[in-house]
Amino acid sequence: MNMKDIFLSNGSDKGVTGKYPHHYHTVYESVFESRRNEPIKILEVGIWKGTSHQSWLDYFPNAEVYGIDIFTRVPPEDVPALQDERCHYIKADSTNASVQTLVEEAWGEDIKFDFIIDDGLHTPTANRKTFENLWKYVAEGGSFLIEDIWPINKLTFDESRHSWIQKPAYSSHFYDMFLEALPEGYIEYDCRKASGVPDSYIIEIKND
Repeated sequence: MNMKDIFLSNGSDKGVTGKYPHHYHTVYESVFESRRNEPIKILEVGIWKGTSHQSWLDYFPNAEVYGIDIFTRVPPEDVPALQDERCHYIKADSTNASVQTLVEEAWGEDIKFDFIIDDGLHTPTANRKTFENLWKYVAEGGSFLIEDIWPINKLTFDESRHSWIQKPAYSSHFYDMFLEALPEGYIEYDCRKASGVPDSYIIEIKND
Protein backbone atom coordinates (compact mmCIF):
# COMPACT_ATOMS: atom_id res chain seq x y z
CA MET A 1 0.00 0.00 0.00
CA ASN A 2 1.03 3.58 -0.49
CA MET A 3 1.39 6.11 2.34
CA LYS A 4 -2.08 7.58 1.82
CA ASP A 5 -3.78 4.17 2.09
CA ILE A 6 -1.71 3.17 5.11
CA PHE A 7 -2.64 6.34 6.98
CA LEU A 8 -6.26 5.76 6.00
CA SER A 9 -6.30 2.14 7.15
CA ASN A 10 -4.90 3.13 10.55
CA GLY A 11 -7.15 6.15 11.03
CA SER A 12 -4.22 8.56 11.15
CA ASP A 13 -4.96 12.25 10.57
CA LYS A 14 -1.60 12.53 8.85
CA GLY A 15 -3.53 11.44 5.76
CA VAL A 16 -7.07 12.20 4.66
CA THR A 17 -9.08 10.93 7.62
CA GLY A 18 -10.01 12.33 11.02
CA LYS A 19 -11.31 15.69 12.17
CA TYR A 20 -8.20 17.49 10.90
CA PRO A 21 -6.81 15.52 7.93
CA HIS A 22 -3.40 17.01 7.21
CA HIS A 23 -2.61 15.39 3.80
CA TYR A 24 0.96 14.67 4.90
CA HIS A 25 1.07 11.59 2.67
CA THR A 26 1.92 14.02 -0.14
CA VAL A 27 5.10 14.91 1.76
CA TYR A 28 6.09 11.61 3.30
CA GLU A 29 5.65 9.51 0.16
CA SER A 30 8.45 11.48 -1.50
CA VAL A 31 10.65 11.82 1.60
CA PHE A 32 10.47 8.15 2.64
CA GLU A 33 9.99 6.14 -0.56
CA SER A 34 13.68 5.63 -1.44
CA ARG A 35 14.38 4.17 2.01
CA ARG A 36 11.20 2.18 2.47
CA ASN A 37 12.83 -1.25 2.58
CA GLU A 38 16.00 -0.29 4.45
CA PRO A 39 16.66 -1.30 8.09
CA ILE A 40 16.28 2.27 9.31
CA LYS A 41 15.49 3.73 12.71
CA ILE A 42 12.62 6.22 12.95
CA LEU A 43 11.72 8.17 16.09
CA GLU A 44 8.43 9.98 16.58
CA VAL A 45 7.75 12.40 19.41
CA GLY A 46 4.08 12.15 20.36
CA ILE A 47 2.45 8.71 20.29
CA TRP A 48 -1.11 9.21 21.60
CA LYS A 49 -3.18 6.29 20.22
CA GLY A 50 -0.32 5.01 18.06
CA THR A 51 -2.00 5.39 14.66
CA SER A 52 1.09 6.87 13.06
CA HIS A 53 3.39 4.41 14.85
CA GLN A 54 1.38 1.59 13.29
CA SER A 55 1.62 3.39 9.96
CA TRP A 56 5.43 3.46 10.16
CA LEU A 57 5.45 -0.25 11.01
CA ASP A 58 3.26 -0.96 7.98
CA TYR A 59 5.17 1.30 5.58
CA PHE A 60 8.72 0.36 6.65
CA PRO A 61 8.85 -3.46 6.90
CA ASN A 62 12.46 -3.53 8.10
CA ALA A 63 12.50 -0.45 10.34
CA GLU A 64 12.78 -0.15 14.10
CA VAL A 65 10.22 2.39 15.31
CA TYR A 66 10.92 4.46 18.43
CA GLY A 67 8.64 6.78 20.36
CA ILE A 68 8.67 9.43 23.07
CA ASP A 69 5.54 10.51 24.91
CA ILE A 70 4.50 11.81 28.32
CA PHE A 71 1.58 9.32 28.27
CA THR A 72 -0.94 11.52 30.07
CA ARG A 73 -3.76 10.77 27.61
CA VAL A 74 -3.31 7.09 26.74
CA PRO A 75 -1.09 4.70 28.75
CA PRO A 76 1.41 2.73 26.67
CA GLU A 77 -0.17 -0.62 27.51
CA ASP A 78 -3.32 0.59 25.73
CA VAL A 79 -1.49 1.41 22.49
CA PRO A 80 -1.50 -1.69 20.25
CA ALA A 81 1.38 -0.54 18.06
CA LEU A 82 3.70 -0.33 21.06
CA GLN A 83 3.30 -4.05 21.66
CA ASP A 84 5.02 -4.83 18.36
CA GLU A 85 8.53 -6.23 18.74
CA ARG A 86 9.86 -3.56 16.37
CA CYS A 87 8.58 -0.75 18.59
CA HIS A 88 10.53 0.88 21.42
CA TYR A 89 9.38 3.77 23.59
CA ILE A 90 10.19 5.86 26.63
CA LYS A 91 8.17 8.18 28.82
CA ALA A 92 9.79 11.60 28.57
CA ASP A 93 9.20 15.28 27.88
CA SER A 94 10.98 16.19 24.66
CA THR A 95 11.04 19.87 25.62
CA ASN A 96 13.16 19.16 28.70
CA ALA A 97 16.91 18.63 28.30
CA SER A 98 16.62 15.56 30.55
CA VAL A 99 15.20 13.71 27.54
CA GLN A 100 18.77 13.24 26.30
CA THR A 101 19.69 11.25 29.41
CA LEU A 102 16.57 9.12 29.08
CA VAL A 103 17.18 8.46 25.37
CA GLU A 104 20.75 7.37 25.98
CA GLU A 105 19.90 5.25 29.02
CA ALA A 106 17.21 3.41 27.07
CA TRP A 107 18.80 3.14 23.63
CA GLY A 108 22.52 3.79 24.05
CA GLU A 109 24.78 6.83 23.90
CA ASP A 110 25.52 6.24 20.22
CA ILE A 111 21.90 5.96 19.07
CA LYS A 112 21.14 7.67 15.76
CA PHE A 113 17.86 7.91 13.88
CA ASP A 114 17.40 8.17 10.15
CA PHE A 115 14.22 10.14 10.68
CA ILE A 116 12.92 12.05 13.68
CA ILE A 117 9.35 13.34 13.53
CA ASP A 118 8.11 15.93 16.01
CA ASP A 119 4.39 15.41 16.49
CA GLY A 120 4.43 16.51 20.12
CA LEU A 121 3.30 19.79 21.61
CA HIS A 122 2.69 22.16 18.69
CA THR A 123 3.81 25.54 20.04
CA PRO A 124 6.82 27.37 18.60
CA THR A 125 8.70 27.13 21.88
CA ALA A 126 8.02 23.40 22.22
CA ASN A 127 9.11 22.85 18.62
CA ARG A 128 12.32 24.78 19.24
CA LYS A 129 13.20 22.95 22.45
CA THR A 130 12.41 19.53 21.01
CA PHE A 131 14.62 20.28 18.02
CA GLU A 132 17.46 21.55 20.20
CA ASN A 133 17.27 18.48 22.43
CA LEU A 134 17.01 15.81 19.75
CA TRP A 135 18.80 17.15 16.66
CA LYS A 136 22.06 15.53 17.80
CA TYR A 137 20.47 12.11 17.30
CA VAL A 138 19.79 12.51 13.56
CA ALA A 139 22.06 10.26 11.53
CA GLU A 140 24.14 11.64 8.68
CA GLY A 141 21.90 11.73 5.64
CA GLY A 142 18.82 11.70 7.85
CA SER A 143 16.10 14.26 8.49
CA PHE A 144 14.28 15.96 11.34
CA LEU A 145 10.64 16.70 10.43
CA ILE A 146 8.45 19.04 12.47
CA GLU A 147 4.71 18.63 11.95
CA ASP A 148 1.61 20.73 12.55
CA ILE A 149 3.40 24.06 12.55
CA TRP A 150 1.33 27.22 12.57
CA PRO A 151 3.30 29.27 9.98
CA ILE A 152 2.54 32.56 11.67
CA ASN A 153 4.34 34.66 9.07
CA LYS A 154 2.23 33.10 6.28
CA LEU A 155 -1.24 32.81 7.83
CA THR A 156 -4.18 34.44 6.13
CA PHE A 157 -6.30 36.87 8.12
CA ASP A 158 -8.92 34.21 8.84
CA GLU A 159 -6.30 31.62 9.81
CA SER A 160 -4.65 34.06 12.21
CA ARG A 161 -7.97 34.42 14.03
CA HIS A 162 -8.24 30.68 14.71
CA SER A 163 -9.02 29.97 18.36
CA TRP A 164 -6.10 27.56 18.67
CA ILE A 165 -3.51 30.30 18.27
CA GLN A 166 -4.98 33.13 20.28
CA LYS A 167 -2.77 32.24 23.22
CA PRO A 168 0.48 34.17 23.87
CA ALA A 169 2.47 30.97 23.21
CA TYR A 170 1.83 31.46 19.49
CA SER A 171 3.19 34.98 19.21
CA SER A 172 5.36 36.09 16.31
CA HIS A 173 8.20 36.56 18.80
CA PHE A 174 8.23 32.89 19.79
CA TYR A 175 7.80 31.79 16.19
CA ASP A 176 10.79 33.87 15.10
CA MET A 177 12.86 32.36 17.92
CA PHE A 178 11.92 28.90 16.67
CA LEU A 179 12.94 29.65 13.08
CA GLU A 180 16.20 31.26 14.21
CA ALA A 181 17.13 28.03 16.02
CA LEU A 182 17.03 26.05 12.77
CA PRO A 183 20.05 25.64 10.49
CA GLU A 184 19.95 27.35 7.12
CA GLY A 185 18.49 25.43 4.22
CA TYR A 186 15.47 23.88 5.89
CA ILE A 187 12.60 22.83 3.64
CA GLU A 188 8.98 23.92 4.12
CA TYR A 189 6.00 21.85 3.00
CA ASP A 190 2.70 23.73 2.91
CA CYS A 191 -0.30 21.38 2.80
CA ARG A 192 -2.87 23.96 3.94
CA LYS A 193 -4.54 24.38 0.57
CA ALA A 194 -5.07 20.65 0.10
CA SER A 195 -6.20 19.99 3.67
CA GLY A 196 -8.06 23.17 4.55
CA VAL A 197 -6.38 22.91 7.96
CA PRO A 198 -4.27 25.96 8.91
CA ASP A 199 -1.53 24.00 10.70
CA SER A 200 -0.97 21.48 7.90
CA TYR A 201 2.63 22.57 7.60
CA ILE A 202 5.89 20.66 7.93
CA ILE A 203 9.50 21.82 8.16
CA GLU A 204 12.26 19.35 7.28
CA ILE A 205 15.86 19.82 8.39
CA LYS A 206 18.31 17.53 6.62
CA ASN A 207 21.58 16.40 8.17
CA ASP A 208 23.61 16.37 4.96
